Amino acid sequence: MTERHHTSNLARRLRSFRVLGVQQWVLLSACAAGSLLAVQACGSDGNPSGGAGASNNNGGSSAGSPASGGTVSGSGSGGAPAGAGASEAGAAGTVSDSGAAGMATAGSAGSPGSAGASTAGAGGMPLPEGDDVLERNHHPSRDGHFTQPKLTKAAVPMLTADTAFAAKFTGSMWASPVYIADGPGHKGTFFAVTTSNDVLAIDETTGANLWTKNIGSAPQQSGAGCGSIKPVGMLSTPVIDATKRVIYVAGGVGAASIERHEIHAINIDTGMEVTGWPIDLTGTKSGAVTFNTPAQNQRSALSLVNGTLYVAYGGHVGDCNVYHGWVIGVNTANPAQRGAWTTLDQGSAIWAAGGMASDGTSVFAVTGNHTPNGSHAADRSTTDSEQVVRITGMGAFDRKDQNLFFPTTWKNMDDDDSDFGSSNPVYFNLPGATPPNYIGAVAKDGKLYLLNATNLGGMGGAATTITVANGGMAVKTAPTVYRTAKGTHITFSTDNNAACTGGSGQKIVSVLLKAGSPPTGTVDWCAAQTGEVTAPISTTIDGSSDAVVWYMSGNKLTAVDGDTGTNLYTSANSCTGTHRWTSPIAVKGRIVVGGDGNLCSWSAK
Repeated sequence: MTERHHTSNLARRLRSFRVLGVQQWVLLSACAAGSLLAVQACGSDGNPSGGAGASNNNGGSSAGSPASGGTVSGSGSGGAPAGAGASEAGAAGTVSDSGAAGMATAGSAGSPGSAGASTAGAGGMPLPEGDDVLERNHHPSRDGHFTQPKLTKAAVPMLTADTAFAAKFTGSMWASPVYIADGPGHKGTFFAVTTSNDVLAIDETTGANLWTKNIGSAPQQSGAGCGSIKPVGMLSTPVIDATKRVIYVAGGVGAASIERHEIHAINIDTGMEVTGWPIDLTGTKSGAVTFNTPAQNQRSALSLVNGTLYVAYGGHVGDCNVYHGWVIGVNTANPAQRGAWTTLDQGSAIWAAGGMASDGTSVFAVTGNHTPNGSHAADRSTTDSEQVVRITGMGAFDRKDQNLFFPTTWKNMDDDDSDFGSSNPVYFNLPGATPPNYIGAVAKDGKLYLLNATNLGGMGGAATTITVANGGMAVKTAPTVYRTAKGTHITFSTDNNAACTGGSGQKIVSVLLKAGSPPTGTVDWCAAQTGEVTAPISTTIDGSSDAVVWYMSGNKLTAVDGDTGTNLYTSANSCTGTHRWTSPIAVKGRIVVGGDGNLCSWSAK
């Protein structure tokens, strides 16, 4: 079957990148077709060059890192297509050159900046947002913000469960659902993946199964000697290319244990594999490091940036065997052409379920602790542990301070298993701040770091460090970022010791950021949780008004006021089997969440 391309719906040809209520549309045509918004020149040859090769935990120096991420077998010479490649808008406009307060008409303040990120600037007005939820936390930035006009604060307490939506299936779901408004048969469609390796297309109205694709036998254990999730097939949230009408998924395949890690491309209309896929990562190399199949684990949500699919890997619960943090980059137009970056040392997993953040040009990954637990490398020339890194192209990493950050306490974090990589980063714009664009990254030990997105700062180079929890294994989450009249909020779950009054026990914590040079932030409010809790998302009705934070607490949908943390709604019914590493999504005035064997939905009437 060939891929079917729809041209009748403009939303299929344009992709939305919203950052905190400010949005730009990026045309997804290739550079060769002449993108209307291609401000940067199209790349000509993105093939990663293999440097001297990454060293392993036995030694080596920083010079041993691949000069541009290393090559893997099957890499071609053409590089990833540049795609739309729109440059970053200036601090007061959007990529469509809107002025400081303007819409999409030209204005002098909105000229594209030099950083090349396809994310909006600070001052432009929000443009209409489509209904599609194509990836984890809604946007490449991972901000977890949804514009939902029906979900006013007045309407939220009257939410009702969608009992006619009977979305049932077999298997455990450790991923978040994704959604496309024009799915198979032009139906609005949710997609779910299970640890049993099933991909399911689900009718948005009835919950009926439109098709199921199994990508192969799901391993009943890792085969590495540890791991707590069984079976251990697909754990990560997929990503959809709405233009190609393809959903990309990744997972372990094998009879008893993991025999292969595969990346699949599935036609969303038919459920059939796209020609040239799947990709088997067996034997993949980056410098001196070879991909160790059973020891690697794929939990991090997939990213799709300018035609390159990014898939990250870490290890299994228990940190057993020899694994590394990996970022695999795949040219989706030619999947035989791919590259990889891997950590210098053993361990340093990239495992946060929320995935990597993107500024529209690069992806930002956060690594965990060196292994074995309780040890650390001698110095930073042999380790990539406890680090934020910027990856470009198909796995390129330039080892300079502007492209990495790690705390001065990295050795203690290694020894205590307080790994930085327990939560995913988020990219956002902070109006009035200098500089305007930041990476927010929170570590297990309760420190939230704000990093200059264009210069991550090297060792200890955070723009701002905020204590959000007082030590311990306090934070393992996926943040959401939203803006209200009070300012910009970054909000997430904590397991214990939140830095607020009555901070013991599980909390949702909201940090209010204040613009400046550098910016500052304080814990603004905390809301209680009970039982297993998902990471939160946020909604507003227009980009900044009626902010509501949503999460599952003890299998019940909970909503709190985004400005105060005051409870607005707790569902009477439960959704069985929701897992802490997932997030709800917001679609057409509905909140939808995935659990073991079901999707659950609540609607504003």
